Amino acid sequence: METNKTILGTCRLMRLREVLQLCGFSRATLYREIKLHTFPAPVKLPARSVGWLQDDVTQWLNARVAQRGPAYQAHAQIEHQDTKREAALRPGRRRARDEVE
Repeated sequence: METNKTILGTCRLMRLREVLQLCGFSRATLYREIKLHTFPAPVKLPARSVGWLQDDVTQWLNARVAQRGPAYQAHAQIEHQDTKREAALRPGRRRARDEVE
């Protein structure tokens, strides 16, 4: 009998330390985000403990990465335009133009 087999319909529970490390939040920020319904709520476990479904946290992280997509691409385009502008204004080109005049 294989013990490493995943049962369909279940996923791994992550404890608080792992969630904080993965998301880069402080404990206070994590609970604030949960209260604002912008982060997945934990699952209550026995003995005054909670855990987060790994799938929920992963989906939240993927949504955050997807949100940065257009802004990240726009930033890369601006940097590319700035590089072109700097290349056009390099002193070597100015000297050549000044010598022609």
